Amino acid sequence: MLTSFTVVAVALLAAPAAPKLPLTGLGAAVHVPDLCKYHYRVSTPSAECQKFCDEAFGYYYSYVWMEAARSFETALQHDPDCALAWLGLHRSLEKWGKTKTPKPDAALAITGGSLQPKLPDRFTKAPHDYALEQAKRLMAKASHRESLLITAKLQERGMWPDVKPEERRKKATQTLDELLSIYEDDEEGWFWRAQIAEGQHGPIPFYKALLKLNPLHPGANHELVHVFENIRRPALGWPYAEGYIASSPGVPHAFHMQAHLAMRVGKWQKTTDWSWRAVELQKAYHALLKVKPEDDHQFRHHMETLTRSLVHDGRFVEAASLRKEAEGYKYHFRPEWFRHAVAEKNWADAEKVVSDLSKTDKPTRAYFTAVLFLERGMPERARAEIDVLKQGNQSKRNDRLRDLRLWEVQGRYECQTGNGEAGVKLLRRTIDKTKDDYAHHAWGGGAYYMEVWGTAALEAGIASEAEEAFQEALAHDAGSVRGALGLWALCDRLGRTEEADRYLKVAHRCWAKAESGAFAVLKDDFAKKAANVPTPSVATK
Repeated sequence: MLTSFTVVAVALLAAPAAPKLPLTGLGAAVHVPDLCKYHYRVSTPSAECQKFCDEAFGYYYSYVWMEAARSFETALQHDPDCALAWLGLHRSLEKWGKTKTPKPDAALAITGGSLQPKLPDRFTKAPHDYALEQAKRLMAKASHRESLLITAKLQERGMWPDVKPEERRKKATQTLDELLSIYEDDEEGWFWRAQIAEGQHGPIPFYKALLKLNPLHPGANHELVHVFENIRRPALGWPYAEGYIASSPGVPHAFHMQAHLAMRVGKWQKTTDWSWRAVELQKAYHALLKVKPEDDHQFRHHMETLTRSLVHDGRFVEAASLRKEAEGYKYHFRPEWFRHAVAEKNWADAEKVVSDLSKTDKPTRAYFTAVLFLERGMPERARAEIDVLKQGNQSKRNDRLRDLRLWEVQGRYECQTGNGEAGVKLLRRTIDKTKDDYAHHAWGGGAYYMEVWGTAALEAGIASEAEEAFQEALAHDAGSVRGALGLWALCDRLGRTEEADRYLKVAHRCWAKAESGAFAVLKDDFAKKAANVPTPSVATK
């Protein structure tokens, strides 16, 4: 699929190399059509300056600090007197981490009247401080709205007269309130008032007021996704995830952010496709501006999120292709790769993933090795690895993850070796510790231990435990194909045909884009495990 980044890159192939910008040290920004729909009028006679400011706002509101800084500094090449561009450059440099005073080339020294070397201010101050001082210097050329935005930032930084350290936030708040009292339609004013609001819920009314003005404000939509995720109300954030995408159709992060919510609320098919789009846009952006993946702080996270989605949805061919790319970038998503290999019963690859784990972390290696043997139905070989886990837990107490992993593999071991009641008791312990844990449910992990519990109960032939476990799995992850197939296999075994058919449809919906062969393998696996459950006729004898 062609992206705006790709089209611009083709057009620029023959363009000569441009000199680097003095503060960011980057090449000049390139205008990307349809990057973001946001427009905020700045005081400038230059259409080019305005264009790159709008682009910079779009990057800034998506946390692409480097590109926001590049675009604001490019805008200033067209109008060095644009005060708000300097303010935007300050904010972007600060977020990007350009807060150290640079070491200038001696050739840049300017001989003063006393014949002593004197450097320009930009080489004697940290770049973000220099940019803010330029914004302050140019306030007389700014609009009243802009001067209030700059004043608020200066007050917040303690760079305004008669503002005591303990009064900085209060004074900045008062200035932004003054701005909004006079200019109630000022979108930047509403955004920065939200940013300075106190308390977990404090920003929400300001972001919502901003969206009344502009339903496609990228910053307000983006921030509300985070806010509702953080206050544990992910479903309330979904409309803002969609609004964010609509506001920023050319920004990779907009297509990624919905995954923060979608994996919690079971919208897996959308999150996988949108996460793909995020990675496609990002690779096109790298090619256009010659950005190294390691300099893009969002890229690794986006790749990992997509990997997790593809494996969860059974899209294994795509997951394998993405893995090759990730390995080329020297990224390692071993837990996801391990689950992929196990799901396809590619035992050699699963062993390779385990062998690549740190040899000094014996408990982690032991855990994955134990899971591998248990998945292969070789509990006797898992026993030694479980003993390693036990020893590790004795030497490092109160390690929650290690406890959960030990209970998981030990419980499943018991279920496979004829001690099912003891096994499901251990597995229930993992559920008790995680079912109400909001953090555990992030990134689609909420149903994991429930799926293991149900699978182990099937292996032990305990129908009541398996049914409860798989029902819980679907309740905690509406996209749990293992929950659906586990219930299908159980109901089919017990002669509950109508229920079995219904759950099979749910399973097909969960893996609607999975390879058909992968679905058949998983279905057959659950049918074999369910064979351990006594049929009604056997149970009554």
